[in-house]
Amino acid sequence: MPIQKLFRTLLLSLTLLITGLFVYKYNNRTTEFYGDALGYYLYLPSTFIYHNLPNPDHLPQNKEIPIGIYTYVNQMKELKIPTGNTVDQYTYGVALMELPFFAMAHAWEKLNHLPANGYSINYFRLIKLSSMFYALLGLILVYKILRKYFDENTSLLTSLALFIATNLFWFSVHQAGMSHIPIFFLYALLIYLSIRIHEERKVWQFIVAGFCAGLITIIRPSDILCLLIPLLYNVYNRETIVEKFTFINSNFSKLLVFSLAFIIPLLPQLIYWKMVTGKYLFYSYGDQGFHWRHPKIIEGLFYFSNGWLPYSPILIFALIGLFFFKSIKKWQWSILAILPVYIYIIYSWWCYRYINGLGSRPMIHLYPLLAFPLAAFIQYLGRGNLLIKTSAFALFLFFISVNLCLSIQQIEGVIWSEESNGPFTLQMLYRTQLKYDDLVVNDIEEFQPDTTHLVKVATLGEESYNDSLSAHFVIDTGAGRKYVYHTLDLEITNIFVFPYHKDVFKDATWIKCSGDFMYPQSPGYEKHKLVLDIDKRMWKGCRIENKILGRAMDTSKIKFNLDYSQPNHWGHISFFTRIPKTMQEGDIMKLFLWSTGRTDLYMKNVKLEIFR
Repeated sequence: MPIQKLFRTLLLSLTLLITGLFVYKYNNRTTEFYGDALGYYLYLPSTFIYHNLPNPDHLPQNKEIPIGIYTYVNQMKELKIPTGNTVDQYTYGVALMELPFFAMAHAWEKLNHLPANGYSINYFRLIKLSSMFYALLGLILVYKILRKYFDENTSLLTSLALFIATNLFWFSVHQAGMSHIPIFFLYALLIYLSIRIHEERKVWQFIVAGFCAGLITIIRPSDILCLLIPLLYNVYNRETIVEKFTFINSNFSKLLVFSLAFIIPLLPQLIYWKMVTGKYLFYSYGDQGFHWRHPKIIEGLFYFSNGWLPYSPILIFALIGLFFFKSIKKWQWSILAILPVYIYIIYSWWCYRYINGLGSRPMIHLYPLLAFPLAAFIQYLGRGNLLIKTSAFALFLFFISVNLCLSIQQIEGVIWSEESNGPFTLQMLYRTQLKYDDLVVNDIEEFQPDTTHLVKVATLGEESYNDSLSAHFVIDTGAGRKYVYHTLDLEITNIFVFPYHKDVFKDATWIKCSGDFMYPQSPGYEKHKLVLDIDKRMWKGCRIENKILGRAMDTSKIKFNLDYSQPNHWGHISFFTRIPKTMQEGDIMKLFLWSTGRTDLYMKNVKLEIFR
């Protein structure tokens, strides 16, 4: 077997093996529809089973529907409009693409005399299969497209890298039902058809391309930019601009057919809005919108709180590949026109972190387009000497391992990508067991010092709460002393307030905040934080609930994750933070307790200390 063919076989086999093992081990970790995926899918059971499109929150109680579904649809009542109906916040396009898989699941349930309720495990499995199916079709199309411009090895390596070294992997094989995988496929199909249209100019190609662009647009209206793909294809200089106008003029009737096909997938959504809201056009996202004057581009691209490149670092190569115009000149203008505008749009969205996922989800849509510069750079590396090739391949393996590591950590609950940060991610790399300091780093975004090398300089404040007549104090019967009770109506409890004086701090470099805490019941989403605030210099908030007993826990016996909860137990909470070098005489330092949900908390032995 030639070495090149052996290389391709090995790459494909390893990818399939890794994917198979991942699915086998973690497939049972998600067994219920939730979040955005449920919002998209809701159209199918509402249309074909319950016939309750105007009020999808009206579900029967005797169909063995999982409780999480009732919770979700009941929350939809907030979207009730003056007509008395409940409008689905999401559009129907994803449901249309899931329809064949829904039909198979529904037929299976009927044939086997199962509940056929639209929400059982069989429906979920088929929707998960749909994500894998569209991801596979999209990758096959990407490979076929790249083969027109690059050699077989480059095309295969690029396609596999897009899958297994980016967050495309997460949404393909784990978090099923989101819009991004179907749109990834549709973008790949539109690119493929754009090439075929210019080469063959068949009417059916215009029809399918128009329908494809319309479906992309109705799924996510901001992706109407996809129309620039066929428009700017093969445009890169004055001569090709003239050729494009000639093409448009000579195929004007076919472009009208393209436009009609584009409109077709929009019509069902307009009819739905008219039926439910009384209007053909309806903005279903309420007060959620775009902040056009304040886009979060840097945060969206580079921050570890669900940013794009930290969770798909291999695509740095795609950005470098943009400079290799010669090999991708036919797509040069398409990429350079779409990419910056698209980035501006998606990171102007109010929730630029795009929670509920792994990494910046909307960027997945452009992966078929970014495959060109990625392949261009891979081809460039492939022409280098043995050292360059070996180094590049090692870097590729590293990126793949990072992606798999982050995916596993997210499933295990040791990272939440939407709340993560650089220091925490680096500290946790290739680990699946959390330690106390990891929790602190996740909260305050700062590595903790080796305490064996620290020397205490002074205690700035100490509060045991032994002698207070305040109504907030109650008796600690177990210890025979008093401790403070944080009442439900207090959001902020101030503990210490100190001005900074250099003669007190001397050569100190670290501040330590600590105390003993206990909460009587799990607080849910709203939790407590011990906060150190230095006005205009620093703000550090350390969560309390997930650290109770964190120092003493045997992680081999307890499933310890970021949301660990242990009510009715005392725990010692502490964190270190560096004293800002910009501190000035008189700067005010505040240590306070922040109760975001105003729930019960007990505390005692709170200290503020400085170390060097």
